[in-house]
Amino acid sequence: MKFSLRSLNRGAWKSHKETKDLITMAELRQYSSAGVATADVEDTGTGFSRTDMGGNNSYSTMQLIGLLLGPVLFLLILFALPLPGLSFEGQAVLATTAWMAAWWVTEAIPLGITSLMPLVLLPLLGAVDGNVAASSYGASLIFLFIGGFALALALERWNLHERIAITIISAVGASTPGLVLGFMLATGFLSMWVSNMATVMLMIPIGLAIITKVVGLMKEDGVYTEEEETKFTKSIIFAIGFGGTIGGSATLIGTPTNLVLAGLAGELLGIDISFGQFFLFAFPLITVLMLFAIFYITKIAYPMKVKKITNGQQFVRDRKKQLGKMSYEEKVVLAIFSVTAFMWVTRTFIWSDLIPGLSDTMIAMVAAILLHLIPSSGNDGERILGGDSLKQMPWGVLLLVGGGLALAAGFNGTDLAGWIGNQLLLLEGTSYLLVLAVTVLLGIGMTQMTSNTATVTILIPITAALAMAINVHPLPLMTAVAMGAGFAFMLPIGTPSNAIIFATGKITMVDMVRKGTWLTVLAFALIIIFVYFVLPFVFGINQFEYPDALR
Repeated sequence: MKFSLRSLNRGAWKSHKETKDLITMAELRQYSSAGVATADVEDTGTGFSRTDMGGNNSYSTMQLIGLLLGPVLFLLILFALPLPGLSFEGQAVLATTAWMAAWWVTEAIPLGITSLMPLVLLPLLGAVDGNVAASSYGASLIFLFIGGFALALALERWNLHERIAITIISAVGASTPGLVLGFMLATGFLSMWVSNMATVMLMIPIGLAIITKVVGLMKEDGVYTEEEETKFTKSIIFAIGFGGTIGGSATLIGTPTNLVLAGLAGELLGIDISFGQFFLFAFPLITVLMLFAIFYITKIAYPMKVKKITNGQQFVRDRKKQLGKMSYEEKVVLAIFSVTAFMWVTRTFIWSDLIPGLSDTMIAMVAAILLHLIPSSGNDGERILGGDSLKQMPWGVLLLVGGGLALAAGFNGTDLAGWIGNQLLLLEGTSYLLVLAVTVLLGIGMTQMTSNTATVTILIPITAALAMAINVHPLPLMTAVAMGAGFAFMLPIGTPSNAIIFATGKITMVDMVRKGTWLTVLAFALIIIFVYFVLPFVFGINQFEYPDALR
């Protein structure tokens, strides 16, 4: 049977558009704009859209509960609960944290808007000076994230990310396990630099086109069965979804949870987590997890009888041919991307002594400036990135990080951190490994149901206080909860990546729970192992002792 490359490509992108429309409730938004009915579509800041039809119902039941619960908790903690030993300022920070946590978890209003509350409540209650609270939203790590997103936008604008993905896939051979390997490696690598959601959105139409082509070739070869089609389809879809989630945890800019960890480590502890240090710790962890995921998908979850496909990579080669030679813009973006990544990874080992004061944020800003400075090859006055790139920045996420830093300033600026530590003295004498395991489990468990960024922002200050209470270094526990929150594999609502692959209709809720559970169990074990054995070596700390300098 002959297949038209053009029709396959068109069909794949049609599926991609349908998936995207499903995620963003496009049909309901169009229905509303036509004036037929009222529909309020709200971007929650996590990549999902919430729609409530009928009259003026702007909030779901869960959102209404959170909307009321937040201020109730605030008033109870501030005026009703007996909290002996805690100052009014400390109570104010705790009450503000509880209010924000309720709104973050239920997404009563957009996450970024909730994150602005410290600017009002903390100065009003005398807990933190207004200038100190406001400065948290301009912390250097927020600008590191902006620089990382500028690189991601440039990769997407000039289609370099697709060229990278196709190149990786084409290098792994024509076998069905090789294609699964290629999709997971390509998605994982891109997710280290581009947002997980954007990466998965890119890879899904490519994956669907490959699936269609391979199924057709199976029929031509006389090896097709419905079971083999189902196994191959689910293997590719899971490789893309899991690859995006795993790969993002390798770098500081790959997922907001890592950025929150770095920001709060600096705010709470005065510890500078460099890009290179974090990469040295996290990259081996995600490599092991990714290799296991590939083995699990291809050998245990969906073992296929059909291993080799005649001309199985023809579609990939055709797509590479369509892309043609690298354009001038792609070469510029690749050069800036490569140099920036190299500088980030090697800054603490090579450049810190040669260029005093150099930081990861400075490197990111140089990259962003160059991308907006260098002209494109056309005569229309365009640059590699235009001014409209600022509109595409994830301002909601950046505000959420800033809100977390403002709360951290409140924890540090009052007696709240010490008070929480005293309440946790009951855990003193408990096995360190048990505490570490509970911390990881808490991060993994919460992120299956709530925003992973909000989860980390809530839990990291608590784990820092816990570390003080049991007299261990806080960085391992903080890293454990952040890494745990980065791995949500079990439910569609865990991350936008999960929602996208679920929305293809190729996998079911039962598939996600069953396949995601085993990967979650391994992630749980790997985080404990790497935090216990690798992190202290990479960061040069004694994890069994709380440093006097941090008290």
